[in-house]
Amino acid sequence: MQLIAVSACVRILSDAVANLPFDAVRTDGAIRKTIEPPPLVVADPFGGANDTRMPTRRLGISQIMVSLLLRGNAYCLVLSRDHLNRPNRLRVLHPDRVDCQFNDKGEREYKIDRVPVDAFDVVHIMGMTYPESPTGISVITHAKQAIGLGLAAEEFGARFFGQGAHMSGIIHVPGDLDKERARGLKESFTASHGGLSNSHTVGVLSGGAEWKPISVTPDDAQFLGTRAAQNLDMAMLFGIPPHMLGQVDKTTSWGTGIEQQGIGFLAYTLSPWLGRIEDAWSAMLARPHTAKFNADALLRTDTAGRYAVYGAARSAAILTTNEIRALENYGPVEGGDDIAAPLNSNVKPMKDTEASSSAPKADALGAVL
Repeated sequence: MQLIAVSACVRILSDAVANLPFDAVRTDGAIRKTIEPPPLVVADPFGGANDTRMPTRRLGISQIMVSLLLRGNAYCLVLSRDHLNRPNRLRVLHPDRVDCQFNDKGEREYKIDRVPVDAFDVVHIMGMTYPESPTGISVITHAKQAIGLGLAAEEFGARFFGQGAHMSGIIHVPGDLDKERARGLKESFTASHGGLSNSHTVGVLSGGAEWKPISVTPDDAQFLGTRAAQNLDMAMLFGIPPHMLGQVDKTTSWGTGIEQQGIGFLAYTLSPWLGRIEDAWSAMLARPHTAKFNADALLRTDTAGRYAVYGAARSAAILTTNEIRALENYGPVEGGDDIAAPLNSNVKPMKDTEASSSAPKADALGAVL
């Protein structure tokens, strides 16, 4: 995390996942219905919704993502269960506290701080893993050389600009100087001309001494290019679009426009992580309920584009007026739940019986009331 590119990748991915809406849904064929109210393990799994002493759902999921990205494993301890013996309260554990191994039956066994814990009380989410491995792969461990190269480049840059990784010049003096006289000449010249306050001052050398500056080598001048290459390596390692790390010249490889780049980021980077967390949470719900992230917010286009899509969906009787208004965070309107209502109508259509009963009536003189 000391490498700024790694820190940025972890922050982007953990925040992106944690900020997505998380729902419990029931699937009936092709129809998916959100469960209201959702189970406690989905609505408030870590207890922070009404208790400031506990982590919120957003913070807890962010911690899970950080553990997955840095260690390849995330662990949650089940603190309590409901009347059906299903988990309803969790605590995110630091992955370094947990040891996971296979027993003779091929079942996972867990120890927290070297104390055995029932496997049913541990929620284990793994990242990329080898076959027959009880735990996931730590990306940081396997990419330690590439990350170390980036850290070395940052240290070199700090020394280059802070202390000077190379000599700025030499003082040439005809003849030989003993060590004491050479040190005195160096210290007096540095005291008179070194530092920001002495920049652009006039220098005076006597006794035939001559100042010879040393220019920056081409290798040193390539420092920024080296750092840009390291940022691109970290973007590839975590699957982050390069433009999110400031590499704006790489945006075309992820599509044109914010919407296309968001689709690529969701499809190739976020979806695998979302699926892992959804699988872990779905296992804690009663069948046929499952946990789902709503990633529609990542695919939102500009206002004109959204309204064009809404108009097409409304004309094709795919979305109702109130469903469209809900997507834009507007309240429902009367008659907005009728999917068959004409697009240009703002009045709820009446049934035939209602229409006949509400038709104009004539009095005895034939006047229309």
